[in-house]
Amino acid sequence: MNKHSWKKLSVLALTGLAALSLAACGSKSASSSSSKTTTITFWNGFTASDGTNLKKIVAEYNKTNKDHVKVKMDQMSWDNFNEKLPTAITAKKAPDFVAMNYGDMAGYVHNGTMKDMSDFYNYKGVDKSNFQQSAINMGKIKGKDYFIPMQVQGNYLYWNKDLFKKAGIDPNTKIQTMDQYMKIAKKIKALGNGVQGTYWSDFAQWSLVYGGSILNKAETKSTINSAANRKVLNQFRQMMYVDKLGNPSTQGVAVDNLMFAGKLGLEVSGPWLNEGMIKNHINYGVTQFPSLTKNGKKQAWLAGVGFGIPTSTDDSKTKAIYSFVKYWNTKKTSKKWSQENKCAPYLKDVAADKQIKNDPVISELAKQTSYSKVMWPGNVHASDITTNVITPMCNKVVTGSDVNAQLKLADQKINKILKGDN
Repeated sequence: MNKHSWKKLSVLALTGLAALSLAACGSKSASSSSSKTTTITFWNGFTASDGTNLKKIVAEYNKTNKDHVKVKMDQMSWDNFNEKLPTAITAKKAPDFVAMNYGDMAGYVHNGTMKDMSDFYNYKGVDKSNFQQSAINMGKIKGKDYFIPMQVQGNYLYWNKDLFKKAGIDPNTKIQTMDQYMKIAKKIKALGNGVQGTYWSDFAQWSLVYGGSILNKAETKSTINSAANRKVLNQFRQMMYVDKLGNPSTQGVAVDNLMFAGKLGLEVSGPWLNEGMIKNHINYGVTQFPSLTKNGKKQAWLAGVGFGIPTSTDDSKTKAIYSFVKYWNTKKTSKKWSQENKCAPYLKDVAADKQIKNDPVISELAKQTSYSKVMWPGNVHASDITTNVITPMCNKVVTGSDVNAQLKLADQKINKILKGDN
């Protein structure tokens, strides 16, 4: 999975599915005999090494489960997944269950095309208290659970230790403040020979650095035009536009490739970056992004992937689906996924495991899960705001636009979206 997988679906793409989903209910049949195998279809967007690991887990479940269930899995790119699923629901050809990014779920729930899965936590053998509350909150919309955790992820700060050494910096330095971030990025850029200090990330994590926000607590009004946000955006403008510590036009995979080539000092990214760092033998470290509230308490946004059930799935398949989701959320399976993909655990018994705690990467990523919060869970405007306001605003700031003017414009646009006037 890569950073582009966080791309959210437009709610418009789902318009009209609610009524169609009702007609689709009951369209799929299941075996009436518990002794016969129930086959359940499963779509997801895991296609890299994590996809290979997922295939192994599904195969093991199919081989060992005693519930007479067989999972038939279809893996595709996340972009393809997001294109196919609404059409599949309309055509009554949706899979029995899916793994999807939490931000996409709100649109489906709003249109009535995803089932309430709250009763999963009452399923035999499931211990709800073993789940981190932040992970549960990803799938909670209007008090109901439409999404059961599969993986959690945040944004973390990665650094190249060898470049730190060359720049005369202690390679084990964990950056704590934005001022420190800027100074180190400048020293690394000064190495020359095509080395970049850092790159710009338009993830909304930056809004937390000085205790800022983008929406009010009720998510009914923009709060983006604040002194806290103005300060951090001016710092990024200084780094990228004035000091030219990185190329603001370099985005996505191109940024990762610079890191994998040993040509980038600092990068903010998700857990998927670990695979390439290890594969390319980069001597690196990872820590939390420097985000502090006014009282010094750390903050972070949490995202993730979870299981959902389209309303077109026959109720007779629910127990079979819950059997697999329960299997996934056992210590053995969840630990295996965390270790193989270097992602933070969200089950408490996995986080407390000795091997997990002794893994320098996973244990560092896991710290964030305890204090992070889900960004606007269930908000149908989240995609529009992040894609059509925050990202273009950030891109303009790091290419020289005035921060005050951009924040004022973003504030107006967000309020229009929240009012439904866009």
